[in-house]
Amino acid sequence: MRVLLAALLSIVVVAPAGVRPANAAIGWTQVITAAISAISSWVNAGNTQAAIEEATRQILGAVNSAKSEILAQIQTITVAQTRACANHAVIEFADIERMTPDNMQRFAQDATGCAVLIESMIPALTDPASVDQLGFAMNIVAPIALVARSRTGLTTDGLKNTLRSANTQVASKIWASVRCGSPWSPDLDPELPPPRKGQFVTFYFDCWSYNGSAFGYVEVVWPDPIPDSAWDAVMTDATSNTSRAIAVAVLPMLGG
Repeated sequence: MRVLLAALLSIVVVAPAGVRPANAAIGWTQVITAAISAISSWVNAGNTQAAIEEATRQILGAVNSAKSEILAQIQTITVAQTRACANHAVIEFADIERMTPDNMQRFAQDATGCAVLIESMIPALTDPASVDQLGFAMNIVAPIALVARSRTGLTTDGLKNTLRSANTQVASKIWASVRCGSPWSPDLDPELPPPRKGQFVTFYFDCWSYNGSAFGYVEVVWPDPIPDSAWDAVMTDATSNTSRAIAVAVLPMLGG
């Protein structure tokens, strides 16, 4: 019974110690929260005009709550064309309620074009920072375009698919770029007796994304290997300041 209990505990006793961001100049949490809230507001809106207008207000509130951080993040985009259209979408969106129907439809189409441009660039990118920049931009521009299209009677399924595709690629590419160090354990000190079978052994390890790192530990039952769930928890923590955090949160909302 003791060995069985220990085996179960070895799977779940994992405690990432938190991210150590490499660059704290941008309010990552505010941008991530705003993007998730914006997409959620559109996804949960009904088909009535009143529901779409309420979604507009909620997205406006989310974007405005982190507008300076969002604009700062957009300025990190290296491709001028993408940076310009994303910046334009965020700035113009503040006046959506003042737009005439024709102007709003034109704005919706411009924002859609920006989102499609962003998604089309992601597959060719190998640098995780560039992928991340476009991931952030996509998850702000797309909900703006979606609600503007809904307000003017334009279809949204195609853009929803574009958003899903972009986030699937962002999540995969950023995850693949994470690196982890070799685990170490004070319990395996060569000057100490080797662990007995069934004994708890504590392992420590670090993982790094391009803009931050995380530290974690896990207790396993010797000689069991470190479970994948422990690695996954620390890798997830290391990417918590990236647009992968948005992608993981919103992909289930967007359906298959």
